[in-house]
Formats: sequence, C-alpha cells, structure tokens
Amino acid sequence: MDTTTFRILDTISTYLGKSLSINQLTEKIREIYGTAYYANIYKRLHELETQGILNLSKSGKSSIAELNFSNYLLVDFLAEIEVKKKIELLERRAFLQMFLKEMDGYFSHSSSIKSILSADLERNLNLNKMEFLCLLRRSTQESRIQDETAEIYRRFGRLQGKHNLRIDSLILDESGFHVLLESNEINPLKEILFRKTVLFCPQAFWSEISEISEKGIEIRTEETSVRPAEIPEIDLTYNLARFGYKDFGSRIGQGKRICIEYIITSLLMQDDARRIVAIPIIIAKNNVNSNVLIFLSQKFGVSGKLLGILKILADIKPTEEINRTISLFESLNVKEIEADKSSILEKMRLYNAA
Repeated sequence: MDTTTFRILDTISTYLGKSLSINQLTEKIREIYGTAYYANIYKRLHELETQGILNLSKSGKSSIAELNFSNYLLVDFLAEIEVKKKIELLERRAFLQMFLKEMDGYFSHSSSIKSILSADLERNLNLNKMEFLCLLRRSTQESRIQDETAEIYRRFGRLQGKHNLRIDSLILDESGFHVLLESNEINPLKEILFRKTVLFCPQAFWSEISEISEKGIEIRTEETSVRPAEIPEIDLTYNLARFGYKDFGSRIGQGKRICIEYIITSLLMQDDARRIVAIPIIIAKNNVNSNVLIFLSQKFGVSGKLLGILKILADIKPTEEINRTISLFESLNVKEIEADKSSILEKMRLYNAA
C-alpha cells in the first residue's frame, strides 16, 4: 500500500462519521503526518473511488469522502493499515514488543476474545499506563460471558502487578459493542475508537464495524474525551432528568446527551452527598452496562464508592445486572466504601424508585 493511500484511509477511518471534504481531509492528514498535498490526495481519492474502496459524494461545491463498507476488500485494506501502524509502533517501543508477546500468551487460548484494541497507546505508555478494549464473541450463555469477563479482568490484573503498570480495560461482547456504537449518546467506546490501535485480530474488528455500517447505521467516533469531574452543570442536570432524577428547584436546559455510566462516574467524583443519592435512583430506573461502569469507575478511582452503593441497591431493589456488577467488582478485589442506606432508601421512595 502506497503512503498516500495509507494516510487517506487511516485518517478517514479515524474520523468515522465525520463528513470530511477533500480540503478538510488534506488538512487532517497534514495535522497528523506533517505534510499533505491536495493534488496528490485528490488524484488518489478518485482512484480509490474507481476501485470501489471509497465513495465520493457532492455536498454543495465540496466532495465528501467516505469508506465503502459494501466492498468486501475494504476490511482487508483497513486491517493492513492496523498491522502497519502496529509494526511501526513496536519498532519504536522495545518494551511494548515484550509486553504484547506476554499478553498474547495470556489470551491466545481464549476462544471468546474476538479482537483487542488499545487507546492512545503511546501517550498512555509515557504515563506508565495502558487502556484496552476487549471485544468478545457473541454467546447465548450469559454465565459463560460473565465467567470469561471475570477471567480477563484477573489476567489483566496479573499483567498490571507484574509490570507495575496501570491497566484499565473495557470488555464488551458483540451485542454491547453494537449498542454503544449505535447510541446517540457520548460514551467511552466512541472515544476509544478515535484513539485506537488494533493490537489483535484487526480484520475481526473491522468486520464488526462493517456489519454495523451495512445496516445503514452511522458510526461516529468522539475526538474529545469526557472528563467526568468537569461535566458542565447544564449537561449534568439535563442527563439526570433524562434518567429520571430532577433536583427540586433546578432549571433544566438542553445539554449534550451523555451515557448514564459517565453521569454516575461524574457524581461519584464530585462527592456531593445531595447528588450521590441520585445514583441508586437512576440505576434503578434505567439499563446500565456493568462493563462500562466498571471500566469508568476503575479508571477514575471511584470503584469502592460505587460498590458500596450497589450493595445497598442490591438489598433494596436487586437485578441481575446489579448482582453481576458486584460479582465482577469482587473478582477485581475492590474494597467497598460503605454508603448511607437510610438516606438512599428515603430518596428512592421519594422518587418512586424503591
């Protein structure tokens, strides 16, 4: 694959869901790689359109370049890009070669793992940490998924302890992966995909993306990551109201749609007793993804607080997902920080959540 093709496909696949004109694509390539020439990119885009790898569509006076997932070969092109990026990274990072070889030994015998990605890999390594997305195969046996998930957490825990390296992992099966990508909310999966390096089985990963795209569903990556402790008040009150909790006397404006797991993490980080009691209420009233919740609470250091709340909630209004989350936390040896059961029960009754 020539350099221009590599840079074009890598950039478009990074900005999934963004309508980039040829001018904008040229600027993005220049930002990422240092140089870019409009004439070369224009010519190569039209060649890729002729090959059926890309679609070019008119938007006013501009042409918009998009990946053509209906072309069977596109997945192979994108997988080739991921392999090239991985090789270039490993050539610069001797430790990473050793680490990934060991990691491969930990997970190579797991039949449930479909692909593994790392987010913002070089930056995180400079901070002595790593962040992974593990995509699991779909299974009809819920208990098997839970057992496999717990085992993956334990293996990452062993790697973390051995290398004195912080590891945060988001573990999703195909169903959960699809739900988060198809959602119109900001969520951590969309952020990870913007900053990703596919380390294991890139073809399987891009096949999954292709499957979603061919349903006609628009996939959008998120260039900016949410900082839970800094979510603006307008976004916090708007989303709390969406999830069934409204502070008495508060005014609700139009905010950004942010996933419930980010909102819960934000409340835990702010440590406001008045808002903490909102957590069991919105969990009781909504579906919560336990793996996303575990990932965020571990990443931002609030797992103990969350576990204390979940154990109270399991006594008041138990569900399979709550019990599953507690069980996974316990497999991670999270130390519970006790919450005030009487305050939680009183507020849940007030909001018809008990």
